[in-house]
Amino acid sequence: MSMNQAEEGKNATEEILIECKGVCLSYRKREILRGADLRVPAGKITVLLGKNGSGKTTLLRCICGIRRITAGEIYLSRDPLIHLSPRERARRVALMPQNLPSLHRSVAELVEMGRSPYLSFGGRLGDGDRAAIERAVEKTDTRSHLKDAVCTLSGGERQLAFFAMALAQNTRAVMLDEPTANLDTEYRRKVFQTLRTLRQEGCGLLVTLHNMEEAVSVADRIAVLDSGKMIFEGETEEFLYSGISERAFGLRPIFAQTETGERFTVFRSADE
Repeated sequence: MSMNQAEEGKNATEEILIECKGVCLSYRKREILRGADLRVPAGKITVLLGKNGSGKTTLLRCICGIRRITAGEIYLSRDPLIHLSPRERARRVALMPQNLPSLHRSVAELVEMGRSPYLSFGGRLGDGDRAAIERAVEKTDTRSHLKDAVCTLSGGERQLAFFAMALAQNTRAVMLDEPTANLDTEYRRKVFQTLRTLRQEGCGLLVTLHNMEEAVSVADRIAVLDSGKMIFEGETEEFLYSGISERAFGLRPIFAQTETGERFTVFRSADE
């Protein structure tokens, strides 16, 4: 069996939670996305890399239906996004944005907002809603801040609070836009551990990151967006040997091992 046949067979057995086909978006005569393709399988962490202005955040907003694409198709669990109501979209994919508002409401109220797609007109939480909120709080370790106002939290605490709100949506597809930006080591560790837990539970995760070393340490799959065009999508190991990091970012991977034999990758300037 050829490698292409093996890959086709593998893709046929994967459950794809998010799929973008030839997605284009233009704004004021400027092309932001130019035929971007992307697949986010269940049970895997897909990291989306790209320079500032490459279109990463825009693509995530398109997948949620916040931005309307000008061409192409987006599917959530094989159903066309365009055929789904905003309520149904929010039941299938959750987004934690990069820029988080400093709200004058409690963390408990914030997390409850994640249940909005499931509430009836009266807006009362049921047992299922409370159970989803409890799981989200537990996963993000935000219980001690439930009574605190969001505006009083540190940067890391606020990130985790909004992460809890996204998880309270109880979607199988979860997207996070730069979830570790400006966070210290402890909060970064908590975020990545939560991502790994969600992966084990069968969620499909799409995460944008700037730090290449963090990306390859957490990702099962890597996608690279360059000027609105997807120039690479594949397994992390394939990415490391593809030469894409040198061409797109001017960085080359260097492989090393800890004293215990654990392998890790660092990136250095391709000119060095």
